[in-house]
Amino acid sequence: MSDEILNNSMQHKIQQFIKKNLKNLIVFIALLILILFGFFFYKDLQKKEELKISENYIQASIKFEENKKAQAKEFLENIINKDHKFYSPLALYFIIDKKLETDPLKIMNYFDNVLSIRSIEKENLNLIKIKKAIFLFDLADEEKIIDLLNPVINSDSVWRNMAIKLMSDYFLSKDQTTKANEYIQLLNNKIKK
Repeated sequence: MSDEILNNSMQHKIQQFIKKNLKNLIVFIALLILILFGFFFYKDLQKKEELKISENYIQASIKFEENKKAQAKEFLENIINKDHKFYSPLALYFIIDKKLETDPLKIMNYFDNVLSIRSIEKENLNLIKIKKAIFLFDLADEEKIIDLLNPVINSDSVWRNMAIKLMSDYFLSKDQTTKANEYIQLLNNKIKK
């Protein structure tokens, strides 16, 4: 009997709670449904945008093969400006490899744009920095190259040794053997550890 009274009392309390807070519960459930709907809508938009970017990359490749280089370059520039973690660097490399842009300042701007993409993983950013440094070898002064590669050199990146080797090669190409030897020594010390 006491279990029955306790059970009825509990049901009564639950009913009272629901009656008192019905508006709040409805608002909470509606808000939850709205948030879920918004989340799935956002994911769907992301998927569509990703598909559009990949289609634009394919179109750029087709335009290049059709010898419509200006149109290919336009597609690729748009992809770079979309700040996509995969296709923007790929578009940059396409432009450089196929020599679709000859203005070094524009190419530097492309690199800067790609390096500013926050969703790119750190090791991939380090690789892009190395590629930018290679591009800068004939264009920039020593300070810009050092500023670009020092964060990679001073990290535990998988690209650290490559960055050190590039600095060494850079100084050797400028007939600065003392500086080149400093980087070679740095590389040898890392290998010994």
